[in-house]
Amino acid sequence: MTEISSESTSQRDTTPPVSQRDRLERLRLARSGPWLLGLLALVPPVMMLREVLNYSQMHFYDYWWVLLDITNPDGSLRPWELLNFRNEHPFVLPTLLFWLSARFGDGLNQPLGALIIVFGVASVLLVWRLLPSGLGRWPRAGLVVATSTLVFNPHGIHNYVRSMSGASWLLALMLVLAALLAMQRGRPLVAVALGLLASISYGTSFALWPGLVLMAWLRGDRRRWVITPAVVGVLVVATWFVLRGPQGGGDSPTGDPAQVALTGLSMLGLVWTGSGVAIALLAAVAGLAVLALHVPTSLSPENRRSSAPWWGLVVYALGCAVMISGSRAAFGTEAGLQSRYNSMAAALWIALLVIVVSWPRVRRPGTRAVVLGSTVVATVTLSVPMAQTVREDSSTQRLLAVAARVGATDTLTSRFPRPQQLLPRLRDLGHYPFSDEFGLGCGQGIEVGARVNTSKWRTPGIGSYREPLPNGRNVLLNVEHDKLHDDTRLLKGWAISGIERARCVVVLDAADRVVGGGVVDLPRPQAETKTPGVELGLGYRAVVPAGSGPLRLAFRFPDGWWKRPLSRNPEVANS
Repeated sequence: MTEISSESTSQRDTTPPVSQRDRLERLRLARSGPWLLGLLALVPPVMMLREVLNYSQMHFYDYWWVLLDITNPDGSLRPWELLNFRNEHPFVLPTLLFWLSARFGDGLNQPLGALIIVFGVASVLLVWRLLPSGLGRWPRAGLVVATSTLVFNPHGIHNYVRSMSGASWLLALMLVLAALLAMQRGRPLVAVALGLLASISYGTSFALWPGLVLMAWLRGDRRRWVITPAVVGVLVVATWFVLRGPQGGGDSPTGDPAQVALTGLSMLGLVWTGSGVAIALLAAVAGLAVLALHVPTSLSPENRRSSAPWWGLVVYALGCAVMISGSRAAFGTEAGLQSRYNSMAAALWIALLVIVVSWPRVRRPGTRAVVLGSTVVATVTLSVPMAQTVREDSSTQRLLAVAARVGATDTLTSRFPRPQQLLPRLRDLGHYPFSDEFGLGCGQGIEVGARVNTSKWRTPGIGSYREPLPNGRNVLLNVEHDKLHDDTRLLKGWAISGIERARCVVVLDAADRVVGGGVVDLPRPQAETKTPGVELGLGYRAVVPAGSGPLRLAFRFPDGWWKRPLSRNPEVANS
C-alpha cells in the first residue's frame, strides 16, 4: 500500500501545472463568460433609475410652457396644439408624452423619467442587434456594456431626472437607431417611417436623413433606396422651414466660425471631461482622427455592408453637432457641454467603439478589452462634476413644488411661468403638486392646510432663539433671509439640534395651521465651519404666501419638534 501510494503521488506530482495563458484561454472559451460580462450592462440603467427616484416629482421648466399651450383653462386638451413647434423644433411626440403624463400620470416627473430609461434600454438593445454578425461573443458583450455606459452615462443625467428633456433627446436616439436597424435589415420603407417619427420628436433628428443616404449607398442598395431618404429628408426640412414660424428667442447665432467649431466639437467630446472645454475639444478631435484612420479597414469591399449603419450613426452625430453649434455657439464657450447633449455624443462614441473593435487597424491581444474598459471607467468617473451639479438642483425643484401648492411662486418664476394661468390647470387636472403624491416629508399628518397640535413643541430662548443644553450642545434656529417678493415670503437660514440637522421645515399661522413649507438638508459651509463635528446639510429654504399674519417657523429633528416666531415686518425685496 505504501509503494502504491508513493507511485500515485509521484504520478500526480509529474502533472504539468496549468499556465496563466491556459486559464485565460479556458475563460475565453467559457460559454457563461460573455453572458456574465453582458449582465454588467444592467448596472448603468439601474443606477440611473436610482437617480430618477431620488429626484423631485416636480416637472421642469419647458414642460410648463408646453402644458400651457396644449391645455384649455379647465385643463382639457387642445389637440391641434400637439402639432406646434417648440423653440423651432417639431415636438409632436414629446408633447404627446407630456399630455399623457399630465392626464393619466398625475403629472409626476419620476414615472416619465422611468419611461425615458426604457427608451435608453431600447437604444442599447438596438445597438446590440446592429452589431456585426461575425463579431465574437466577448467583444460583443463588451460593446453592449460600453454602449449602456455611454447611453446612461452620468454626463446625461439631465435627460432622465428632468424627464421633459429625455422625452425628446432619448426618444429621438431610440428612433434613429431603429431606423438604422430597419435599413440594415433591408426594410427601407420602415426606416423612412421611423425617420419621420424621429423628425417629429426633435429637430436634431433631421441629421438622420443624410445618415440613411450614406448607409444605403455603402450597402450597395438599389438607387431608389439611396434617393428616397434624400428626397424625404429634403421635403421634411423644407416643410419645417415653411411651418416653423418666428424664430425662438435667445442670442442670435455668432458669426465667429472658431466659436461655432468649439461648440460643436466640445459637444462631441463632452463625455471625456467633467467641465473642461479644452479637454472635450481634444477628445473630439482625437476621436474623429481615430475614425479617419479606420476608414480603410471598415470600408473595405468585404466590410462595407456591415459597417454601413455605424458610419450612418457617425453622420447623424456630426449633423447634430453642426446644428447645435450653429444655433447655440453664441451662448458662450461652454454651450456645448450641457448634460442634455450626452445622447448625441454617445452616438458618436458608440459608433467609434464598434468600428475600432470590429475592424481594427492593428490587431494585438487585449487591445479591444483595454479600449472598452478604459472608455467605461473614464467616462463614468469624469462625469461626476456634471452629475453633481444636476443633483444639487433637485432641492430647488422640491421647493418649487411646495411653492406651487401654497400659491407662493413669485421667487421661482424662472422655473414656473405664468402661475396665474398654470395653477388652476394643475388643480383641475389633479396634477402634482395637487395630487396625493405631494407631501412635505414631515409625516404625522403634517401637510399643507392641516391644523397641528404644537403644545409639546419646544421653543428656544427668545431673543437668540438658542437653547443651551446641559451637555454643551445647542439648538439653534437661524433665519438669515426673510424677505417679501411680491406675494411670496422667502425664508433662508440654517438649523441644528445638538449635532443633528433638521428633517423637515414648515410654517405655521397663528391658528397652528400649516401655511407654508420648504426643503432642508442644504449645504451651508459657513454654518458648518462654525459648528465642527456636526452633520452636513444644515441649511433650509421655505416659502409662504405674503400677508399670512403672525407666523412661526418649525423644524422636526430626531429629538422632536422645535419652533420659533418670525418677524411681523419682513424686509421687502428690491425696495
